[in-house]
Amino acid sequence: MIDPIGFLISWLTMLGIYAILALTLNFESGTSGVTNFGKVFFYALGAYVSAMLTVYLFLILNGIDVSKTPPYDVQAIIYLGELAPKNPLLNLGLLALSLVLAFLVAGGMGYLLSYPIIRVGPAFVGFTLLSTGELLRIFLQHYDPAGGSRGLMSIPSPFAWIPDPRTRDLLYLLLVISILFLTYFTMSRLVNSPLGRTLRAVRDDEIAALCLGKDVPRLKATILFIGSGFSGMAGVLLAYYMTSVNPDMFVPAVTFNVWAMIILGGMGNLKGALLGSAIFTFFDRALSFVTPQLGITVISPDYIRGFLVGFLIVVVLLYKPQGILPEGRVETPAWEEFEKGKQGERHG
Repeated sequence: MIDPIGFLISWLTMLGIYAILALTLNFESGTSGVTNFGKVFFYALGAYVSAMLTVYLFLILNGIDVSKTPPYDVQAIIYLGELAPKNPLLNLGLLALSLVLAFLVAGGMGYLLSYPIIRVGPAFVGFTLLSTGELLRIFLQHYDPAGGSRGLMSIPSPFAWIPDPRTRDLLYLLLVISILFLTYFTMSRLVNSPLGRTLRAVRDDEIAALCLGKDVPRLKATILFIGSGFSGMAGVLLAYYMTSVNPDMFVPAVTFNVWAMIILGGMGNLKGALLGSAIFTFFDRALSFVTPQLGITVISPDYIRGFLVGFLIVVVLLYKPQGILPEGRVETPAWEEFEKGKQGERHG
């Protein structure tokens, strides 16, 4: 029996997490023209920063020697499960610390990676970032403090101290929506600011922007810092939601899923990024819920989802090449005053 409330909460939670990724990729690629095929790198970095920070500090602050009982040990996993409901302030404090630290670490890595991608040139930016994401995944598979290929499990939920599971899920959904709202507000302000207009100029003609005196390398470093930082926060939300992380969660397909979202919704349009995220995550969650109920075991839901999303992308590219919601004009206060003046002239 399908639980409609559970499905709705699950869908909206994953929608919020993926929408943050889609908004940041839309800002980097749709508005600024940086072909970021390494989005999963910053996503994974945020997830692992939060997971390692949380499980290690949680065990240490509860008097457990992590040198003898590391977080990936079975006994440590049991301790984490038993102690999580008893430390509400610690859970919430670690969540807040994880969000801030993940933003700074992922954003800092984005800033640093802007220098090599400037040197390789626009044609190779995507491949450079793509390879960086794969390097991180392979490194994590062999990095024992992060659990190696097994990853880290039993990450304490910030709301583990609440006994009712449905209430916990709803509170976590509100947290995700709050971070999504913060991301959308930040991206909207940046896109519709003088910086946003400069980034569009760089996207449309980088050589012309350089000739006009724009510091293109610094602009690219800035947008990668901001976009990567928010992607790291999305990774934090995923780690706490799944209560576990492992390297196989962060394959290159994650990046291309986010690309599919902004292509569907419309490159350069924030509302389009949200729409594309909603369509993609709805198919993902719906298939995960429905296929077991129908007894479909021969075909994986991942293949069905890939087929449906691929079919949608082909249809959209054929009939609406700019996406369902194409990029609109920049909404600035000057334009609003101009529109008001035009309306006043008509009524006058």
